[in-house]
Order: sequence, then C-alpha cells, then structure tokens
Amino acid sequence: MKAWTIEEQKPIEKNPLKLVEYPCPEPKEHEIRVKVEYCGICRTDLHIVEGDIPLHKKPIIPGHEIVGIVDKVGKNVKKYRAGDRVGISWLNWTCGNCKYCKRGEENYCRYIKRTGWDADGGFAEYVAVNEDFAFDLRNMGMEPESMAPLMCPRVAGYFAFKLARGDKIKKLGMVGFGPTAYYILRIAKHIGLKVYISTRSEEHRKSAKKYGADWIGNIYSQNFPEKVESIIYFPPTGKLVEKCLENLDISGTLVLAPVTINSFIEIKDYTNNLWGKRIETVYQVRRDYGREFLEIAKEIKLDIEKEIVEFKDLQNALKRMKTGNIKGMVQVLKVA
Repeated sequence: MKAWTIEEQKPIEKNPLKLVEYPCPEPKEHEIRVKVEYCGICRTDLHIVEGDIPLHKKPIIPGHEIVGIVDKVGKNVKKYRAGDRVGISWLNWTCGNCKYCKRGEENYCRYIKRTGWDADGGFAEYVAVNEDFAFDLRNMGMEPESMAPLMCPRVAGYFAFKLARGDKIKKLGMVGFGPTAYYILRIAKHIGLKVYISTRSEEHRKSAKKYGADWIGNIYSQNFPEKVESIIYFPPTGKLVEKCLENLDISGTLVLAPVTINSFIEIKDYTNNLWGKRIETVYQVRRDYGREFLEIAKEIKLDIEKEIVEFKDLQNALKRMKTGNIKGMVQVLKVA
C-alpha cells in the first residue's frame, strides 16, 4: 500500500515525510482492517514530524483522524463486518486491567497506544485497529470528509468541555480559537451557555461571531465582561494562565488543553487568583466521551469549514498549516 512515513524528525520545510510502498496490515483476531477514505491533518501530526514530541516507533505512519470502510476482519471480531464505516481517533488501545482503566480513566492507562504515534495511522491506504477502539459511524448521516475532523478536535474538545463541567455551568470562557474551540462553541451554544472568546486573530474573531460567541476580545488587554465558571485554554504558552485565573469565579475550573506548553506558568498571586479554583489538563482522550459527542454531532449535523488535500500533497499541506495558510478551519487528507 502507499503510505506517508516519518523516520527522521526534522522541520517540515526539509521534507521529512516520505511517500513509500509499505506493508499492508493484516488484522489480528480482534482487529479490523480499514480502507482509509479521509484522514484529518492535525497540528499534533506536525509536532510528531518535526520532533516537538519524540518518536515512539520507527518508521511511523502519522494521522489519527481517520474515517474509512472496514475491508477485512479478524477471526474473533464481533462488532463489525466488511463494508461498515468506522472512525479511528488518537486513542488506539488501552489495557483494560490497570487501576486507571478499571476506574473509567483509560486516558491515563500506563500501557496506552496512540494512533499515528505508537501505532501506524491514517496517512496510508489501510490501517488496522482493535474493534473496540473504532467508532461506529454507520448511522451518522454525514459525509465521511466531514466526520474525519470529528475524530480529534471533537474528541479532545468534548473532553475539555466535560472537564470544564460544561453541562453544569452557564458561562464559559475560551482563550484561543481554532478547530477544537469551534466544536466546543457549537456544543455550548446548542445547550444555551454564554460563551466568551479571547483571540488575537481577526479571522478567528469573524468565525467566533458567526457561530454565536457572546463576546469576543483579547484577554491579554481586557477582561471578560464578567467572571465565568470555567475557562478552556488553548495557547501553547504559559503567560496568560494567571490572567485566565483572574477571570475565573470562585469554585471555577481552568482547563489547560495544549499538548505542549513552551514557557513557564507563573502564578504570582495565589490568594486572589488561584485559591478556591481548579486547574485541569486534557490528557489523551476517552472513548465514552467520544461516543457521547458523536450523538451530539449527529443531532446538530456538526460540520466545519475544511480544505480537502490530495494524498500526494500532504507534505505541502503541513507546510501551509505551519504558516497558517490553509483554506477553512481544518485540512482533511483524501486517501481513497
């Protein structure tokens, strides 16, 4: 099969991805093989390619926002058969037996495997995964290219929303506005929350306004109109964390959503800004929240403005992602 692989991490401008002929996976007894239709292109893929996070497998096929058709099943597979449409996300496998898995926190599993990092991902014609870690998309009623981004921004976004107690509050703040924040905004407005957005990007301001944000500004220079019960924070820098805590009400929750933060988090005024408040972090993802979100996405036909990328153009697409020069809010790789 044709696949994009990475073996030596270096800046995307140096073309580290290689388009190669790669062995087609054979499904094990509890696995399904999926013929990939579309795979979303995520900034985490860029982090893996460029070395911001270390390689766990060499070579590795990145890509973890996968939608495709089951092509072959292992001998003990019970949930799917050839022809079914499924999705595959970042969470590729957990053990089910460690203390974290047993208490419903599989995202902390010590033996976790991540698609496109620990196991080969979706920048390829075929991918294999345990049947229990594929999402059932048979009755979603959405186009496959629209469902691919749901496999990452939506899973991570909904996890952040749950950590922020989104179903128990009335006012939510978000700092930074990209694809993940877009999905959270759509959910929050669907259930009637007030949402305040902080972003410096004029383009993102327009998008936030279009999809119903109640206030849009820049928390660096101005506070939210009022203190909020939860804030979800996306920038890969620590310098605005205390500013967010200033805007958080007592008993409120600050959710840190970045995969990496490249500067120190400093809190100078514990008594006024942190005392009586919570800080949570988005760590991996969970299947139960993913399934919950799919029901919401199905109900409100949750789509996003996207750029479809031809398979041969993946490397150039990542270069444009790095500079912010993409059409729409996300890029989706067309594989089949």
